[in-house]
Amino acid sequence: MINPNNPTGAVYSPEIVRGLVDIARRHQLVVFSDEIYEKILFDDAVHHHTAAFAGDDVLCLTFSGLSKAYRVCGYRAGWVMVSGPRHVAENFLEGLTLLANMRMCANVPGQYAIQTALGGYQSIEEYIHPGGRFYEQSALAAQLLNQIPGVSCVKPRGALYCFPRLDPEVYPIVDDEAFVLGLLRDKKILVTHGTGFNWFAPDHFRLVTLPDVDTLTEAIGRIASHLATLR
Repeated sequence: MINPNNPTGAVYSPEIVRGLVDIARRHQLVVFSDEIYEKILFDDAVHHHTAAFAGDDVLCLTFSGLSKAYRVCGYRAGWVMVSGPRHVAENFLEGLTLLANMRMCANVPGQYAIQTALGGYQSIEEYIHPGGRFYEQSALAAQLLNQIPGVSCVKPRGALYCFPRLDPEVYPIVDDEAFVLGLLRDKKILVTHGTGFNWFAPDHFRLVTLPDVDTLTEAIGRIASHLATLR
């Protein structure tokens, strides 16, 4: 699970999180929950931790790190928390520990930043509300994408991405990877094809909303121009 989601920007309701955990419970599965975007939430979105629904009977590994909400990708510092019935995964956890001990170049300086980041001033709040950079960039990207004929985009409720849909009746794309490469060559704009995220049809692509509003406006304008040649 990735919640808030990459690539869609969705933030899962408690009913969805509980339902996914219940599937794991019924089939005795381990849940891997990527929650690195948990603080990047827009409007009234609320993040719900998977581990809170997993309880004592579903093994849950929760992943996070410094690179998103704390905006220090170069530190390469992340972590995993294991909850639930750890005794059923002793060999697995031993393997994780062994793998960690075998890493020869642990990022010690980056690890020193973790405690400060988690316990210090949460500057992300300045970015995710109206007027904040992340909020305005995300809202603008969705708005501009929806203005392109044949393109629909659900406004993201979290994370740093849009996942717009290209109407197959308007854009008869059969190979979305070729579409992405064509866009890159023609307009020098790089997006990611939807099937690269295991989406089943070649009718989506992912756009990162991190560039400033002027750059996003220019980039989405180039995307619109390229799409006009495909209609």
